[in-house]
Amino acid sequence: MRIRRAAVLGAGVMGAQIAALLSAAGVRTYLFDLPSDAPPADPKLAKAVDKNFRSTRSVLAIEQLKELKPSPILSELTLAGIIPVNFEDDISVIRDVDWVIEAVVERLDIKQPLLKKLSEYHRPGTPITTNTSGISLGKLCEGLPESFTSCFFGTHFFNPPRYMKLLEIIPHDGTDPALMADLAEWIEHRLGKGLVEAKDTINFIGNRIGVFTIQSTFQHTDELKLNFETVDALTGTIMGRPSSATYRTVDVVGLDTYAHVARNVYDLVPNDPYRNAFKAPQWMAGLIEKGHVGQKSDSTGCYKKIKNKGETEILAYRPESGTYEPQNVQDFAWMKDVKRLDLVKRLQTILGQNDAGAQLIWRVLRDTFAYSALLVKDIANGKPMAVDEAIRWGFNWEMGPFELWQALGYEKILQRMQAEGIKLPSDFDKVTFYKPAPGTDEWELTGPSSQWNFLDKSFRAVEKSQHHIKLPTSGTSKDPRVVLKNEFASLVDIGDGVAALSFHSKMNTLDLQLLDLVQKALVVTNDQFAAMVIANDGPHFSAGANLQVILQAIMKKDFASIDQTLRHFQATMQLIKYSSFPVIACPFNLTLGGGCEVSLHAHRQLVHIETYAGLVEVGVGLIPGAGGTKELALRAYRTAGLGDTYKPMPFLQRAFMLIGMGKTSTSGANAIEMSLYDYATSTVTFTKDRQTSQAKFMAIEMLQRGFSPAMPVQSVAVVGDPGIQTFKMMLYNMVQGRQISEYDAFIGERVATVLCGGEVDRGTKLSEQQFLDLERRVFVELCQQEKTAARIEHMLKTGKPLRN
Repeated sequence: MRIRRAAVLGAGVMGAQIAALLSAAGVRTYLFDLPSDAPPADPKLAKAVDKNFRSTRSVLAIEQLKELKPSPILSELTLAGIIPVNFEDDISVIRDVDWVIEAVVERLDIKQPLLKKLSEYHRPGTPITTNTSGISLGKLCEGLPESFTSCFFGTHFFNPPRYMKLLEIIPHDGTDPALMADLAEWIEHRLGKGLVEAKDTINFIGNRIGVFTIQSTFQHTDELKLNFETVDALTGTIMGRPSSATYRTVDVVGLDTYAHVARNVYDLVPNDPYRNAFKAPQWMAGLIEKGHVGQKSDSTGCYKKIKNKGETEILAYRPESGTYEPQNVQDFAWMKDVKRLDLVKRLQTILGQNDAGAQLIWRVLRDTFAYSALLVKDIANGKPMAVDEAIRWGFNWEMGPFELWQALGYEKILQRMQAEGIKLPSDFDKVTFYKPAPGTDEWELTGPSSQWNFLDKSFRAVEKSQHHIKLPTSGTSKDPRVVLKNEFASLVDIGDGVAALSFHSKMNTLDLQLLDLVQKALVVTNDQFAAMVIANDGPHFSAGANLQVILQAIMKKDFASIDQTLRHFQATMQLIKYSSFPVIACPFNLTLGGGCEVSLHAHRQLVHIETYAGLVEVGVGLIPGAGGTKELALRAYRTAGLGDTYKPMPFLQRAFMLIGMGKTSTSGANAIEMSLYDYATSTVTFTKDRQTSQAKFMAIEMLQRGFSPAMPVQSVAVVGDPGIQTFKMMLYNMVQGRQISEYDAFIGERVATVLCGGEVDRGTKLSEQQFLDLERRVFVELCQQEKTAARIEHMLKTGKPLRN
């Protein structure tokens, strides 16, 4: 299936964001809304829409995308691919598109007439899908021709669609399964979504289970007399869930929106086994009535953000008094100790306690397990994996309900639930959900090979994606593909003569032991393989160098060891850059500092669309010292050499702003647009699950085209001291304008010194190694400054930069 043009019907917040996602993926997208009868009254707005005033609503929706937080815009070019149109004048466009997505208001009396109108223009064989989660698909397409209904099904994006991996795909009785499968493959490949097939039931899988869990938490908060902030401390990362936990999540979603989704089940599913649990608590109804619906209402909802003596303070709501009070998180004896354990051991330890905090966690888990068991047949075709994936991808849990239940000890949990009289399916005894068991070594290597189907009561094989290459996430992996490993990294044979180098230190930070493995891996790859991919399966590509090691050396005034460590870092990066075989880096999520430098030295970068990359060392009082400053300098001089006249300063200024301002990309596409990654060597992918596989075939293609390693740069004519003086003047003006501190300017001068080639005459020629020596000298000099030590210490303690 090829999707070149699409139509999104409904320019509300959700419809506009879906349009932005499609446009970013290279799909020309028509965004429909109701027509306007006259130009806007505001003269500026009237001028902006000009002759397109009939589609003012869509024009405004596209403009509003710029204001949304988190931003739905992946690239500056995204908006140009969205065409504002209206239902009255432009409906015939439907004949020319390859996919139609309906995302108008959740009302049957509005959706049905629209779909009937669309059926008159629909091209047979073109998928037409709805983003609804609260209306039956069967009802939506009643009375429409078979040529239309066979192409009609649900594609429920989770909000915000740019960031949420889950997309629920829902057939009705008349849907053509082949057409749905073709579109599903395209969505997975081109949009990077994790697809879960759900049955045509209210709220489908993700919202049905996820919202119930939140409602259960509300109930037990009240019963155990805990405050909101204590519950959020218990139901966030401790339970393997996002740090926004429960009440902060509701604030982000909006109390009104959340209550509407919950009310859907209460109103439309009278036979739900926990129907009464979906009523909004009285305190929530009261806040909604006052317009206090969370983040979108001046950050007033379950929490309230205020200014107190110039500092931001976040107060917590007290339902019993109807007031907002300073937060007071209740401490439990086990809380500090369990944070060091992995999720399963952590929860097993907590479930052995009996205080109010442990009771809350047990009750929420217990209710979630029971509700998932009761509904798995009706909402997920009896497949526990569909429930687990929907919750992991839609609510960002570390483990879904069924896999967590089995990992915690199926029998033990079941007996405790039965002892407490918890409602469960009548045929639920002695059933496990997966083979192999979640949490085992085999599970870590392969994931589930089969799952129990509750409809036919048998184990069914789990289909494995040929495009998803699993990589080790720890040094204890027993993966037979591992060729070389230590505690911090592994080299894995991923087939076809390609090896994958994978990091698995904490946050994939870089230190000497990891670098030792990298150097050995390069030797082994040279001897046994044809190419290397640098890719990771953890939450981030790499958060950079291990600052704790640098700080310890600074405190000991052991600057010689810092110099030696930096030589090792630089040498490793140069070995990557000048390897005799192709090296492809796969940056994603946090790719910062030293992690970014690793990716810069690879021959190609396959950049995941959600990549937040940057050379951010100035935030801790340093400069990129593992070749990052050198790489941007060489690129600037190389680019300047392409013109008729050799004028490097404009390109050096761009490099200076990247390093000196510690800029971090807002997406993978942005990392290329801001010139952190080179257009000539970088490609963007939407699909994290396929990133390693795609990089592998990119390496094979480079070999087939005749890969030839480059030679180290021997002669670059630098701008020297005159360039440094230009940067000093710019920094002086920034200090005077209070844009930066004096110490920021001090660091900025050191960045400029490396970029300009040092205190030499203009036109002096330097080799690449001389740039590295200069970079290392400046880095060590900065380590000797007290303010740099203070910045590093502050970052390690708070996770935030210090601007001293």
